[in-house]
Amino acid sequence: MRWPLPPFLPDQTDHTGGLDTCNNVYPKTDGYGPISGLTGFSDELGATFLGGGSFIGTDGTSNLIVGTSTDLLRYAGATWTSMIGSLTITEHWRFAQFGNYAIGVNGVETKVVDLGAGTAGTLTDAPAGKCIAVVGDYVVIGQASGDLLGIYTSGFNDHTDWDYVTSTATYQPMLSGGEVMGLAGGEYGVILQRGRLVRMSRTGDVNAPFAYDEISTALGCASKGSVAQHGNRVYFLSDSGFKCLVAGQEPVQNIGSEKVDRTFISEVARDDWEKIFTAVDPQSKVVIWCVPGTPGKLWIYNWELDRWSTATLNLEGVFSGFTSSIDLETLAVTYTDLDAMTISLDDPRWSGGNPRLYGVASQIVGTFFGDALEATFEGSFSEMVPGRVARVRDIRPVTNATSGHTITLDCRARLGDAENVKTASSIRTSGIMPVRASGRYIKPKWVIAAGTDWSYAQALEFDLEAGGER
Repeated sequence: MRWPLPPFLPDQTDHTGGLDTCNNVYPKTDGYGPISGLTGFSDELGATFLGGGSFIGTDGTSNLIVGTSTDLLRYAGATWTSMIGSLTITEHWRFAQFGNYAIGVNGVETKVVDLGAGTAGTLTDAPAGKCIAVVGDYVVIGQASGDLLGIYTSGFNDHTDWDYVTSTATYQPMLSGGEVMGLAGGEYGVILQRGRLVRMSRTGDVNAPFAYDEISTALGCASKGSVAQHGNRVYFLSDSGFKCLVAGQEPVQNIGSEKVDRTFISEVARDDWEKIFTAVDPQSKVVIWCVPGTPGKLWIYNWELDRWSTATLNLEGVFSGFTSSIDLETLAVTYTDLDAMTISLDDPRWSGGNPRLYGVASQIVGTFFGDALEATFEGSFSEMVPGRVARVRDIRPVTNATSGHTITLDCRARLGDAENVKTASSIRTSGIMPVRASGRYIKPKWVIAAGTDWSYAQALEFDLEAGGER
């Protein structure tokens, strides 16, 4: 009998065929793949990580920028360089790119980075908001200090103009729907409020550049840290679970309903929802909601497969970015003789710009290129021989991992019985793992040890025979 690894469905009862545990793996079309540990590449940030991003300048170079509780930092020459220091920040940093500038909000003072010059300063007159997006030719900032309902837009094609009295900048209070929780940008804007979703549509009139239309009044966003955008899709966490808004239109998709929503809500305290960091990994086609901690937990959603998994790591946060450009100083450290380099200094690989997911642990930024973490698949109870006892003799894991396997079977006559766990022997060169186990209801658990070299896990094959009815 072949048992293909099913979807992760912890919300459902323990007898419906899904996985109860699916940890430290990514969903794949034909099963699951490993998640690697975090490998740090930088020196310490020196303060609490509160947000980051990557931005490609008009010259094609990539800039990696991080905001902490005390500094706005840029990664250059293999070290973090403070562009603005002596800050006191408690909210998350959030960034948006406008032309050759990266603009960061933090709830205290809006900052701007000149990507060409590599300098930073205060964006004078801009509201000190907590969320930011770019919609068309306008910078949009929400939830300014003392104004939880306000939406501010810059002047037309001018990120420095915020005079909504005499110029093309605007101010729009959200008179219903409650606190502004997040923004999404692009051709149109999406305003995520506590109790509703609103679409910002451009009108073409510079004196009244936006129209505001309700998308939904039935739900809103319950966590400012949960908002992420990929293309025309906006992901967020509502009071009832994880949602996706596509192209700014109804209906809102319930991506976690009867899958992970109830499990997440029961595991993660409401007070921790604002600690969440959300990131998109376009290479793996997943959205990741990170609940920081020791350990922290990642809730991972593959939008192409509509499947979930989790990961457990010690993390302070995650953020989306690109590989950073490499300057001559860094190359001089790697290649002591630049004249002897076989790769041209004009080679595109030094410009950076490849999509990357970054994580932060112990104030060190890293990428997920370490050894594979311990992977765990735990199924629900099933009748391997419907209506009869199944006697299992051996198990063959369908994977390219040749070692590191631990497989147990919880075998019961009734679902409410006490645990009755049988452990399979070590894997043999033939690929089988002998076991002596029998039960009408059997729950498999498969663990692949940390550090094991593997790239896919698809199924377990059971060699069994039918027994009696009890």
